[in-house]
Amino acid sequence: MRSTERLTLPGIFLLLLTCQIVLVMVEGAAVAQSGRKPQGKQPTEPPIIRLETREVMVPLRAYGNDGRFVDSLDPQDVLVLEEGESRPVSYIKREPASIILVLDMNNEIGTFKNGPTERVDRSERPVWESQQKYRVVSHPTTYEFAENFISALSPNDHLSIIQYAEKPTLVQDWTNDPGQAIRSLNRKYRVGLKGNLFDALSYAAEKLESRKSGRRVIVLVSDGLDTGSRVQRAAAMTALARSRAAIYVVGWAEALRQEVEMAAGWMYAHETHSSATIERILELRRHLPRIEAAGYQLRQLAESTGGEIWLPSSHQELIAAWRPLSAEIGAQFTLAFISETKPSMEPVRSIQVLPARNGLSVRSSKTYYADN
Repeated sequence: MRSTERLTLPGIFLLLLTCQIVLVMVEGAAVAQSGRKPQGKQPTEPPIIRLETREVMVPLRAYGNDGRFVDSLDPQDVLVLEEGESRPVSYIKREPASIILVLDMNNEIGTFKNGPTERVDRSERPVWESQQKYRVVSHPTTYEFAENFISALSPNDHLSIIQYAEKPTLVQDWTNDPGQAIRSLNRKYRVGLKGNLFDALSYAAEKLESRKSGRRVIVLVSDGLDTGSRVQRAAAMTALARSRAAIYVVGWAEALRQEVEMAAGWMYAHETHSSATIERILELRRHLPRIEAAGYQLRQLAESTGGEIWLPSSHQELIAAWRPLSAEIGAQFTLAFISETKPSMEPVRSIQVLPARNGLSVRSSKTYYADN
């Protein structure tokens, strides 16, 4: 028989330590064979940042010290900042324009936009308060403005016309024939009782999507009020921003204020103060702050897109606004720059165009949508 050796405490400890070392070595070998990484802090590689590079086109207008339009510009004449960082300019050039003329036909509070208030005989009684209940206007103010503007259309530009009241209506699809556009306007010119502005602006932005090259321009003749569009204001503004159109506004705010104040004052001075008369005067007065607020929003819309706004104080001045409007559109450039941006969930990019030439001032849009 073999004799049995008795292990002492140091021997037992040595045996356990040996077994633990063997187990660790086996586990390490198994991990290495399985491809698993051991737990613990591992060295990390720096993340890869991907840049998006694309060419972006925005509208631009340039003026000299004398306030007149500049006939020519070179890329080195301007500096483009995108999100505060400088961007290289590809080119600056004049291109044919795709112009959508949007006409407001709503008569929500009366026919004040048809024409200036006229007075008959020496009593200075307004026509709209005389015994003549209806007065036919052969050439409404908006029509006269549109006719003059269309007649001055450049042969290289294309025009589309939208009018709106309760809903937007396409009066003329894209054409470069002023005669055809005027005939369509004469045949389809209609007024209404409501003004769904945001539906009309959304429709205009949609129409511009078909124009793949050249400048995009929206000319809006409007009081700026909306009385029930299906399209919400925010959605309409987003659609306009995505279209990258320069928006030029001929606003009714000042001319309407003059007409409304004249009407309310005359009624108070000459009409019997019946409940109906007082209610009508109050209705007109309540309309004034709405017109003022709408004019402010129209100004923001024009300036943010690199456009311009006119707020004529009379019907005659509104009709004549086609002259500076046509000049502004004709002087517009297209500026292209190379965008280098990081991917982002926010599609709106802020841009700033600054003059880099002495005596030069410029106007351009302040944002653009990068996901177009």
